[in-house]
Amino acid sequence: MIRSEEDEMGLELIEPSRRSSSLFAYEKVVVPDRHEKWPLISEAGWVKAPKPPRVPFQQRRNVKLLGTIQLVGITFFAVTGGPFGFEETVRAGGPVLMLVGLLLYPILWSIPLAMMTAELSCMIPESGGHVLWVYRAFGPFWSFLTGFFAFASSVLDNALYPALFVDYLSAIFYEGNHSISYGWSVVIKISLVVLVTIINILGIDIVGTAAIILGVAVLSPFFAMIVLGLPHLDFGWTEQPAPSAINWGKFITLLLWNTSGFDVAGTCAAEVRNPGRSYPRALAASVILILAAYGLPTIIGVSVIPNYKLWQDGTYMIAAKLIGGHSLKVWMGISEVISALGLLLTRLCTNSRILYGMALVEQVPSVFSWLHPRFATPWTSVLLTSLCTLLLLGFSSYSLAEADMLFYALSTVLKFSALVQLRFTEPDAFRPFRIPVDPRVLAALTVIPIGLCISMIYFASDHSQAIGLIGAVVAIFTYMLKELVSQFGTQAEEVVQYRMMRVQKNIDKMQQRIDSVIEKEFKAPLEHFGQAFQKASSEHPVLHIDEHDEEVTESQEENKLLDHPPRYGIVIQDGFEDSSQASQKAKLHPLATMTKSSA
Repeated sequence: MIRSEEDEMGLELIEPSRRSSSLFAYEKVVVPDRHEKWPLISEAGWVKAPKPPRVPFQQRRNVKLLGTIQLVGITFFAVTGGPFGFEETVRAGGPVLMLVGLLLYPILWSIPLAMMTAELSCMIPESGGHVLWVYRAFGPFWSFLTGFFAFASSVLDNALYPALFVDYLSAIFYEGNHSISYGWSVVIKISLVVLVTIINILGIDIVGTAAIILGVAVLSPFFAMIVLGLPHLDFGWTEQPAPSAINWGKFITLLLWNTSGFDVAGTCAAEVRNPGRSYPRALAASVILILAAYGLPTIIGVSVIPNYKLWQDGTYMIAAKLIGGHSLKVWMGISEVISALGLLLTRLCTNSRILYGMALVEQVPSVFSWLHPRFATPWTSVLLTSLCTLLLLGFSSYSLAEADMLFYALSTVLKFSALVQLRFTEPDAFRPFRIPVDPRVLAALTVIPIGLCISMIYFASDHSQAIGLIGAVVAIFTYMLKELVSQFGTQAEEVVQYRMMRVQKNIDKMQQRIDSVIEKEFKAPLEHFGQAFQKASSEHPVLHIDEHDEEVTESQEENKLLDHPPRYGIVIQDGFEDSSQASQKAKLHPLATMTKSSA
């Protein structure tokens, strides 16, 4: 329970508590006369109200927020960008084990990721995603580790796509006999990164629209392959024996890598229109879309190429040629190039918001929270993310993918832990979408995806495990150095007080922005409904029947009903002098008695 008092100045004083950061109840959101304070720790150890912070994204008129369809496009590329890269899964475990994994992993892995993202993004609709989720649940240290791991994973991931872009171009122009020269490949990679950086600075709505267009372009040849491949459908591959030596580490890593990334969509929550409605719908549609995008083309592909040993990167192009000829193969190759472009475009967008979220809670310098004065995009974070991507362009794709998934697994353990922690510490927080299970059941269910993360770390190569260990040590020492520099020369007690003050202030700033989103998303429609109800009531007054009025006969009342049929029913109320007072009470009724359950 949060204790409150009043000091000699008449200001409300609130005892510091993590629960003071909880979202307010729905009734308090719709009530206009709120008196909550935004606290800071005073010299006496209590907290007082500072000046409320501005809302970075939502209060800017020039911001065009993402709609549900645009969010689906960004999520699609954040997770997969098409079936490309899934071929190695068939080779690692065989087609039967691939199909079993494809049916099983969405239930054990993809759906939990999507539901976690939907709940926490709706509860904390602020750009920064899992950095802010963990900050609110566990505080600055674990949030810094999450941000460090997530950002490291993101730049390693981003560095893959320019290399894939060049490889796919080489496959189209040279058909495997030659490749683009090293000099030209460097020029193409740098130009590609510069292009997507400019698009990201111009606005997230442009990125969302581009993601939809590119997504359609990527999936169109697969749709043609499925339609043309139906006559070739053959399930004889199900009778083939599994590989004698299954590379479980590679198989699990590839499946997880191809079905992960839903949580990345939460990093741009402040730039999504109606997040409480958009996220559940977009993520549910994305899970279905991605499952179909992987499963259907692969089943057609193994029908024409049943030998799993022949499956490797580029097998979809060979299957397309066997099914639809050279033209479908070229179309598939162009789709691969577009996929690499879309992946880099959307991943740069979502990953730069990780750095932006860290800046909001003082984990990195505040310069990375700067927004472009015209486009309202975190341009400094976009530029640094692009720079880190350029520095890693020379590394091999496989090394980047392994290290990427290792850091992703470490950060995902903390994300699921934050989901459970917030259910227990803030049970009354307003969640437009809530996973429909009890907190204890939720804690038990998260054991499965956390176990998959641990298995991914365990099965990783020694090289990747060494990179992960070094990264964890660097993250811890970086955090310690940051704290020592910022608090050098102060006493231990002052350090604790200062840290409590800064954490509480950051949480309250976050809360102010969250309340603004909730008020805009839920209060405005209710006010609009109330105004419409008032206007309708004034045009069609509610009939007042006074049982003590002897001058009004029953026939006269029936005539009134025929001449002016009531739109919202008849109110029989004693004690009102005229019908205008009854109508006024009817107009005030919806908002006056609106409750969380009825809404």
